[in-house]
Amino acid sequence: MPTAAAADALVEVRDLTTMLSGKAVFAGLSLDIPRGKVTAIMGPSGTGKTTLLKHITGQMRPDRGVLRVDGQNVPALGREALYALRERIGYLFQNSALLTDYDVFENVAFPLRQHARLPEVLLRNIVLTKLQAVGLRGAARLMPSELSGGMARRVALARAIVFDPMLILYDEPFVGLDPIALNQVLKLIRTLNRTLGITSILVAHEFAAVRQVADLVHLIANGQCVASGTPEQLARGESDWTRQFFGGDADGPVPFQYPAGDYATALGFTGAAA
Repeated sequence: MPTAAAADALVEVRDLTTMLSGKAVFAGLSLDIPRGKVTAIMGPSGTGKTTLLKHITGQMRPDRGVLRVDGQNVPALGREALYALRERIGYLFQNSALLTDYDVFENVAFPLRQHARLPEVLLRNIVLTKLQAVGLRGAARLMPSELSGGMARRVALARAIVFDPMLILYDEPFVGLDPIALNQVLKLIRTLNRTLGITSILVAHEFAAVRQVADLVHLIANGQCVASGTPEQLARGESDWTRQFFGGDADGPVPFQYPAGDYATALGFTGAAA
C-alpha cells in the first residue's frame, strides 16, 4: 500500500512481482519513495530489500508490475536509456567496493574517467570537492588498505555523489561501523540529502540508526509492504509485524523455523519407540 506521504514520488512501485527459484520474493509489492527525503527499507532477512535496489537500477527485471524512477518505467527501458538513468543514481555498496589497486583520489575519479571526458584540472577539482564534502580531502593519496572501515565507507560515498545524482541507494551502510564512524556516516547522509536535494533510499537493519536519519520507513515482508510511516510511528505500531520486527521477538508472522518436512521422519524415526 503506497504511503500517503509520497505525494511527489521519485520512485513508484506498483504491483511488483518477482519469482526466484520458484519462490515469490515480491508478490504485488507497492510503495512510494518521496523526492528529497531519506527513506529506509527494512524487513526480515531474505525479504528482498537488496533485490528491490537491483530492480530500481535495472539490474533485475520483475516478472510483473511497474517500477518508475523519475517517471520512467525501468523494466521497459532499452539499454541506452537504462544506462543514462543509472548515471543519475549513486550506489553505496555494503562492503564499500573500493578498487584496491587505486588510491582514494582515483577511486572517486573512476566513474568520471569511465563516463565523462573532462579536462584533468576540472576532474581534479570535482574529486577534491567530493572528498572535502565527506571530510577526506587530506586522504586523497591513501590506499584502501590504509583506511579504517568508516573512512572507506566515506570514500565510497564520495564516489557515489561524484555525478551529483538525483538518487542515492545505500545497501546496509551501517554494517561493521564503530559508534564514531556510524555517527559520521549518519551525519553525511542527512547533510548530503539536505544540502544537495538528493533522494536517499537505505536498506538497513539497525533501527536505532534509521531512527536518527530516516524521514520514512517501509517495512516489507512476505513479498509486500506490511507497514509504512515515520520511524516513531512504526516504533509505536500495534501490528504483529511491527511488534515482532522492532521488538526482536523470535516468533510471530516471521517463523523461527524455515519450512521443512516432518522432523521425526528427517531423523529416520519411522515408528513409535518400543
